[in-house]
Amino acid sequence: MPLQRFNDFEAYTDALAGVDGVMRLIGPGRGEWTLELLDAGDVVAMLGSDGAPVLFNGLNEHHRYLAYVSLPGSDAAMQGQETSDEQFIWYPPGGEVHGYSRRPSRFIALSMDVVAVVQRAREVAGLFDDHIARITPVNIGREEVTAIITLVTRALVIDRDDPTLFQAPSVRKAFSGQLIHALLRCMVLANPEAVQRARGRPTVPRNEIIRRSLDHIHKSIRGEAVIGDLILSAGTSQRSLNRAFDEVFGMGPHQYYMLERMHVIRKALREAGPGDTVTSICTRFGVWDQGRFAGMYHRTFGLHPSVELAASRP
Repeated sequence: MPLQRFNDFEAYTDALAGVDGVMRLIGPGRGEWTLELLDAGDVVAMLGSDGAPVLFNGLNEHHRYLAYVSLPGSDAAMQGQETSDEQFIWYPPGGEVHGYSRRPSRFIALSMDVVAVVQRAREVAGLFDDHIARITPVNIGREEVTAIITLVTRALVIDRDDPTLFQAPSVRKAFSGQLIHALLRCMVLANPEAVQRARGRPTVPRNEIIRRSLDHIHKSIRGEAVIGDLILSAGTSQRSLNRAFDEVFGMGPHQYYMLERMHVIRKALREAGPGDTVTSICTRFGVWDQGRFAGMYHRTFGLHPSVELAASRP
């Protein structure tokens, strides 16, 4: 969706997705009210910019989870706690959302489908239900939070440049799955005690680990699964998964996935249609950081994706 600009804070508040609340000005406005929104189905991502210091009281929707990230330079507090660029606030369905800012601030808010989150929390992250069912400040560190911010902002830029790309179910699934996985992974890292540990896991033969993993990797590349679910699909531990790939391929499972995806994109570039671009092809396979990908592509194949695409044109 294009960048939305608002003349007043009430229209701005009404445009926020997933939260029903009221905003009150507590100081003079010194900026404009803007909102970028990307609806990817299971996740609605918002990048908001407040035009003045505000106070907010609201209620999260009953069928959505919410994650709130205060962007660097903001001076705000949520749920009575100072925000920072090393944390996000996790809200369950129906959770009360309270906060204020001392200056015009910026934030990212992620409204997530309850079914998608619960399924991934139980099956992938191993989180207890009661842990994701309460308001939780997740203090995880700047590096992890920056990765989430970067994923969202790059997706917003891609959507702004070509809104048709996120109409593809595979692109929507890849983006939503990656974001939910990243947030739940942070919750596990921040609070390992919240994880349900499986006991008595049966031993899976190495060949079966590889077979299951390759099947899941190819589904992930096609947008039919999320690569973060690889351990669940393989039915083994991370350590056993790493050892199996290292013995069979001489590299880890994530490195194998990146390499396989790069070859799939190379094939798509060579078979591109008239309307295809490097961005549209990369996004189709869940690549959001195209600058970094172009560097990897060049190191592997000796030319950049744009050159590969140009060479395929008659």
